[in-house]
Amino acid sequence: MGTWKEELGTSNEAISLIQSIFTNVSDAILVIDRDGLIIKVNAALERMTGWTEEELVGTRHICEICRGMATCMEESTCTDCFFKQVQMPSFEMRLRTKEGKEFPVAASSAQLPKESNGKMVMILRDMSAQQRAEKERYQSKLTHFAIQAQEEERKRISRELHDGVGQALYSILVGLNVVGQGNLSDPIRQHVTDLLHMTSKAMEEVKRMALELRPSALDDLGLLPALRSLMKRVEKSFNIQVELHTQGTRRRYPAAMETALYRIVQEAMTNTAKYAQASQLGIVFEDREKEILVTVVDDGIGFEVDKALHTGKGLGVFGMKERAQLLGGTVDIRSAPNEGTTVIVRIPLPKEGIEDDHSRVNR
Repeated sequence: MGTWKEELGTSNEAISLIQSIFTNVSDAILVIDRDGLIIKVNAALERMTGWTEEELVGTRHICEICRGMATCMEESTCTDCFFKQVQMPSFEMRLRTKEGKEFPVAASSAQLPKESNGKMVMILRDMSAQQRAEKERYQSKLTHFAIQAQEEERKRISRELHDGVGQALYSILVGLNVVGQGNLSDPIRQHVTDLLHMTSKAMEEVKRMALELRPSALDDLGLLPALRSLMKRVEKSFNIQVELHTQGTRRRYPAAMETALYRIVQEAMTNTAKYAQASQLGIVFEDREKEILVTVVDDGIGFEVDKALHTGKGLGVFGMKERAQLLGGTVDIRSAPNEGTTVIVRIPLPKEGIEDDHSRVNR
């Protein structure tokens, strides 16, 4: 291989500039001779592959580090290999490291002028971080659509339970009351009374299920009224004293934010009621300038957070965190055995349009 001056025919100043660029640029650069043998690499390629310049230059063929192009029709034979093209401004290939790992890189290649005797230059850029980011964005969108579809389905089933099954049970209850007022024998009257009791219990159960699926107060009145309704149900069902303290402006928030906050607090309260053996539960709702901060604290037996997550018992916790992350927020759970549990939820307020179609004040 000749000197840069001989090969490129440039001035000393230009040579110095080119060498500086070649050495310091963040993208990996390598030069290949007409047979595919690597004859020059920069420091970025060494970092990217794990091979040193001495291990690559003059000893390794490009095919030893290239594991195929994404545009190849037949990767095994590389029928459309970039090496057969005079210039390929953009393509994707898989690069093999010294340890045998493979990862995607964005690449471009071009043959040098004729006097270079068929040499080719390649520029490579690591795409693994970009692909991870794209995968995370795709996963986030997929999760958002799944949660949105779930909430719509909950709303539909809740409405059908209330308007369909609930109304049918109410009609049966009225009919049984009418029958019970007639001249009945004692056995029949007792049977009607039993049916009235069973129907009444079924109505309460349907109402409870409809509320659990999607409380109408959340859509009609807003987050705080829905939380107060949830508190009453928890107090009645689990004999836990629940208190809610609010700070800041009372207003409606975007529907997605209200739903996420309600579901997160609902999950936290349900976990407390079922597992914490708590007698008291406190909720502090703070409407701050740039975020909503909700803190849920109980005096229960607590648990080891990391252990619960690693053993797969924290699926509800994952759901809480996921809902918050979709809105750019966080859920922090602090607990220890015999020290109770604290759940801290932070959701940033949108810079514009804080109040969308839910622009009424919470009552």
